[in-house]
Amino acid sequence: MFSTVPRFLGLRPKAPWAAAFQAAARLPEGLTAGDVPVALASSLTQWLSGSGALVADAGYSAAERYCLRLVFLWKIYQAFEAQGFGAQVAEEIARSVLDVVEETPGAGRPLEAAGLAMAAFPGAVLAHLKSVHDYYRAYAPTDEAILGTAGVTPAPLLLPLTSPGFMCTVALPADMDVGLARELWRQFMRENTAVRLITVGAEAAAREAAETADPIFFAPGGGQKPGRCLWAQLAGLMPDIHQWLQQQGYAHPSDARCIVLRANGNLSAVLTKTDVIDDFALSEAFFNAC
Repeated sequence: MFSTVPRFLGLRPKAPWAAAFQAAARLPEGLTAGDVPVALASSLTQWLSGSGALVADAGYSAAERYCLRLVFLWKIYQAFEAQGFGAQVAEEIARSVLDVVEETPGAGRPLEAAGLAMAAFPGAVLAHLKSVHDYYRAYAPTDEAILGTAGVTPAPLLLPLTSPGFMCTVALPADMDVGLARELWRQFMRENTAVRLITVGAEAAAREAAETADPIFFAPGGGQKPGRCLWAQLAGLMPDIHQWLQQQGYAHPSDARCIVLRANGNLSAVLTKTDVIDDFALSEAFFNAC
């Protein structure tokens, strides 16, 4: 693995990054195939949070940071595999491994990491991931209850930073469990830190609106801070969204395509299914909400 065994400090159970890493590997029970993309994004959001906090924890070498990040990526992979979704997350997990390789100084990488970018994907990358996990467990002075499976309990999803293919949009797929989707929607509504957009529907027009809005809300220009977007595709969430619109005084919620919220959570504007929803309309709606 390494030419000589690094001096490992081991995992500090009370460190903020340790809590984030552990939360990343705790999935809700009963995931369905439709839940997996959001659940994986949620886990990787937690894992990235832990990775950032680990960098600021003095004393850890680059080699140990490399190992710790991969140890918990392996635990995330195992958590999905245990529920039958290993193949569905394998490529995204493997890409995260390659990101760690690229972000780690050469002296902090295992010897076998050198050719990993050219190796069979994702199989060889996942094999490396497991070998690092096993190596660290063998040589680090760390409680087995933390690195093993003991004490791993289900945890609620964390609202992801974004979904694959987007910059500031979380997509809730049409086949996602309604209970999990409702939990994420409520988190989104509680954020109250930026202008937000909810796009509703699974049809082509909704996809076009979500894809048009994403770069506008991600980088609006004019000195404004970025916004956040949610694309709710599943029909089971529509009653919740329609009820909220009615509470805001909007009389025809079933006509809504894009719902724009001010940072304080109040309704700013609604673009309907018959409106022209283009760059101009969405940019204007964003700035009117600021």
